[in-house]
Order: sequence, then structure tokens, then C-alpha cells
Amino acid sequence: MAKTKAERLAQQRLCKRRKYLEIKNDPELYALKKEKQRAKYKKRKEEKKQKSITEKSPREQRKLRNKWKENSKKYRERLKQASAFPNKVSIVNVEADELSEEKSNSTEDPIELTPHKKQMNVRASAISKLRSRKDTKFRLLRQQVIEAIETFYNDDVVSTISAGKKEFITKNKRRMQKRYLTAPLKVLHKKLLSETNLKVSYSFFTKHRPFWVLHPKPTNRETCLCAQHTNIEILIKSLYNASIIGEKNSDELVSHLCCEARNTKCLLRECIACKDKVLNYKEFSNDSNLTYFKWKKIIKEVLTKKGIKKKQVFTVKDPITTQPLTAIRELETLINPFLSHVNNIEVQYTTMKNLKLNLTISEAVIHVDFSENYALKYADEVQSFHFGGSRQQVALHTSVIYSHDFSIGAIRPISVCTISSCIRHDAAAIWAHLIPLIKQALEINPFITILHFLSDSPISQYRNKFMFYIISQIRNEFKCISKISWNYTEAGHGKGAPDGVGAVLKRTADRMVSYGRDIGDFDSFCEVLKENVENIIIKIVKEDSIKKKETLIPKNLKPFRGTLSVHQVLWHTFSAKLTLRKQSCFLCDIDEHCVHGKHLGFYEIIEDSNIKHNYNDSENVMMLAATARRSVLTDINFNNDLIYNL
Repeated sequence: MAKTKAERLAQQRLCKRRKYLEIKNDPELYALKKEKQRAKYKKRKEEKKQKSITEKSPREQRKLRNKWKENSKKYRERLKQASAFPNKVSIVNVEADELSEEKSNSTEDPIELTPHKKQMNVRASAISKLRSRKDTKFRLLRQQVIEAIETFYNDDVVSTISAGKKEFITKNKRRMQKRYLTAPLKVLHKKLLSETNLKVSYSFFTKHRPFWVLHPKPTNRETCLCAQHTNIEILIKSLYNASIIGEKNSDELVSHLCCEARNTKCLLRECIACKDKVLNYKEFSNDSNLTYFKWKKIIKEVLTKKGIKKKQVFTVKDPITTQPLTAIRELETLINPFLSHVNNIEVQYTTMKNLKLNLTISEAVIHVDFSENYALKYADEVQSFHFGGSRQQVALHTSVIYSHDFSIGAIRPISVCTISSCIRHDAAAIWAHLIPLIKQALEINPFITILHFLSDSPISQYRNKFMFYIISQIRNEFKCISKISWNYTEAGHGKGAPDGVGAVLKRTADRMVSYGRDIGDFDSFCEVLKENVENIIIKIVKEDSIKKKETLIPKNLKPFRGTLSVHQVLWHTFSAKLTLRKQSCFLCDIDEHCVHGKHLGFYEIIEDSNIKHNYNDSENVMMLAATARRSVLTDINFNNDLIYNL
């Protein structure tokens, strides 16, 4: 069957294309072909058959430029479509028979494909496997980058882990301890780019932040930290960031220096196995300076409202820039006092815990602490009241009593809070707050003869010469009490159950104010607490009671040398002196040296006949039968122990 004219022309074009491909694949033939084309172009130009654009008329120029634009547009379109495919693609030669072949059983007219579409179809079929391999490789690379970003976020320099047992977050059944960022994300992104080989955008960096790494909140700010712990923590962290030591915090330092972190001998450097252990310092250059912070107290002169100069003590966080060797020497001087500090924490906590678990029927533990004064408020306040000085405050002395409850036949904690419109926190105020507290303990258990007090150790409140005197005078109002011990927690580590009592009361008052209840005076505050708090006993202390107690305290008491080291004060009714110890010990008797090495000295008490005591508050107290007072021998030698007369 004869071919049509269109088929013959298509056959000729395919033949020419096949011949051109053969020439192009042969370098010699291709060079000869190019030479002929150049000669032909030169000849046409000499014969004025090939004109440049400057030699053409304006109409011809516009027509040619439009043609160029159209060709450029098609060229860019081809590049755009080809960019989705790899550059290195083997182009299969198209045979004439394949292009001209038609399906004999086709009922539809064949769709004529352009050369470009044919080429795209060939490329698409050729790179299907290459695309899948590329996608797999990209997914693996992306996962590696995400894991590297997660590791960066978990670094202790970038985020700090929370210590609370309830500080965790769960997502997709994965529970993680919360971490809080130490800097804004923009700063951390710059740190990532400068310190690692990762090149990721800021949006990618923020998008793949782990769900347990959170932005810090103002409520997460610690405001009652121990100064000794904080200072050594800052110094250790600074040396760790400078790659001088391998310990990140004080816990790791204690674990490295001691074979047992809670062993007294190890902490006091008396253990044979670990007393000679030292920190391992890495190589460092002493030419570069090291900067860290330190909390310390400074004295400044200030002007009072009357224009009088007055010296005042301020606590500041002072930046220190020094050489690494000087910082190491500073750390070495802090290690032994810090280990002794940790030992006091462990001993006091363990001793008081064992005491609570093994209380007898005649004993009670009273844990006391002053809560921060509560500022009275109204549901709606005018501006002059809100920013002025008209707001009143209430003092909260919170406590928890541990004693036998005969209704349940076991030791039961009872929460009590004594509140007063007088916001004094001195020894006289503490004495007045203790009276209703002891009464409540005797109402719970009338067989109590021994009281064990537990408190924190601020010098201005519980640990001073006035409180030592008050401990010896409680017997005047409660004749049934024969022994008293006052135990102090280590400085900066006095948080306990009473803090929770104060938090409940303040939250309750704030909640009622948010409901529209006005709590603007002391009486309304007491009324709100008694109405809405069931499990906390509220007692009121009047200001007159505090003033009366103040008149009973002598002003000429002598201080005890070593008061800052006192962690236990012991008294009993047959002794004329107090026993002071540097740690709590209930195994050794009062008036004796502690065989466990905790004895500090004795503090003699002389009753002042000129001081009158108030016995009116001793009603409703079960009195024991009178017993003869044991005489104190004066010819006993106390081995040069310090005895101070009050």
C-alpha cells in the first residue's frame, strides 16, 4: 500500500534526524559538519542574504524580537519541566518504525504528541526508580537532622531539666521529664549554626523542638534557694562549660568525691576509702578569663526619709571575671564546707523522719514556720488604694502537729495556723503564736509530756538567744511538759509541710476575692478561712498577747558563741541549763555530752525573780501531779564546757 505525502515527509524527517545523530556521535564528522555550516553562514552573509538585526527595517526588527521572546519563553518552560528530573538521563533513540506504528484495532484517532512531550514520557519512565531512591535517601537524611536537633535541645547548656517528681509531660503515650530553655530560640538557633555542621532554617529548628522542652514561665522561677548551694552550683556549671571539669552539678561532684553520698563519714572526709579523692581537671589555658556569678552581701549607705545616712545590708548577684586557675582554687575552698552543709541536711532530715515514725504516746512533733504575710484585698479597688499605702497585712504562723490520735489509734498530722493582725516575726511574736499551738496539741493528746519542735533556722526568728530563753519558760504555762527539744533544719533547706498549709489558706482567700468577696480587714479574713477551709484549724493571736510576751523577755541576755552551728536545743524540767548540739540526736540524754560528736556546749538558765509570768492562758490543760524538783549539784566538773548565764 502506497504511503501518503504526510507519511513520506515524516519518514524523511526521521531519516534526517537519525543521520544527524550518527554524525553527532562521531567527533570527526560532527566537526566537519560544523565547519560546513560556518562556511555556508559566512557566504550567505557576504551575499547579503543573512542580515543582522541592525541592518533590518524596524518592522522586521520587531518581528524578529517577538520571535526571540517566544523562543525564550518555550526554552524556559522546557527548563522548568526538566528541573523536576535528574540531569543525567539516558535518551533512548527513537526508531522510525516505533513512531509510525499504529494499533490496528484502535477505534479512536491517535493523539499526536509533540517532540517535547515524547521526550518527557521517555524521561519519566526512565527515572521512576531513581526518584524512589532519592526520596528514601532524603527521608533518612531528614530524620538524622531531626535527631541531631533533638540532641541539641537536650543539652544541659541549652535546657535545664526540672527536679520535681510531678514535672513531667506525656504525648503519644511517651512520658518525659520537663526541660526549660535557657535562652530565646533565636539565640539558640545561632548557637546551633555556629557550633555544629547543621545548616537548617529557623522555622525548621523551631518546628522540631521536642515536646518536653518548654519555654520557662515566671512561676517556674526559684525564689527560696540556698545561697551556699547556689554559689557552688554556678561555679561548677561555669567550669563545666569551659571544659575544665566533667561534673555538671553539685550532685555529681558529691558522687565523685564520696563513695556513699549520704554517709556521714564520707561527707566529713573521714572515710578511709574516699577521703583522699580529688576532682579531675582537664587541660586548660589560663590566659583566657572565666566569668561566673556569686550571691553575696554588701553594705551600702542609704538615706532615710528624714535625710539621715544609714548603713544597710543588700544581697546582690555579683559577676566575677577571673582566670580559670583562680576559679579552681575558689572551688577547692568551697568543697569541704559544702560537704559539711550536705551532711547537716541529711542528718537533720533522717533524724526527724525517724522521730516522727517512732513517736510514743507521750510525745508530739510540732513543725512550725512563718508564711509570707498575706495582703488583704477587695474584689474591686480604687486606684488610690491599689497603689497607695492603705493595704493591710496579716501574719500567718503555719504548723503541723504529729501526735497519736486516739480516735484512729495511729499517728496523725493535724494542720494548724495561728493568724494575727500584728505582723511581727520576732521571738515575742513566736512565743505568743506557740501558746494556742501547744494547747491544740494537748487537746488532741492530753498525755503529751515531751514536745519536739522543728523549724527553719533564721537568726531573726527561731535561732537566737531570746528563743533559747523562751524554750526554758514554756513550762511556766504548761506544767505537764517535762521535756522540750527544738530542732533546726540546715540554713536554706527549711521547706516542709507548713508551707503547704500557708499555700492552701492564701489560695482560698484569693479564690474568694475572685468570686467577688471583699477581704479588706482582719475579721473578714478570719471569717472566710473558717467558712471555706475544713481541714486546717484556725487560731487567732491578738496583738496584746505579743506585747505581754515581749515584757517577759529580758533585754540583757548573753549570746551563745556558735549560735550559727546550733541545730538542736534540749531542755527538761530538772535541769538548770540547756544542752546545745550541732546536729539533732535523741539517743544521748540531756545534760550529757553526745557520744556521737554532736555536742556544742551548755547554756545555763537563771530564773529572774523580777520577771512576772502570765499564767492566765493555761486553762483547759491537764496538770500532772506535783513532783519534787531534783537539786543541781554545784561540785560537778563539766570539763571546761561553756556555760552562759541568762
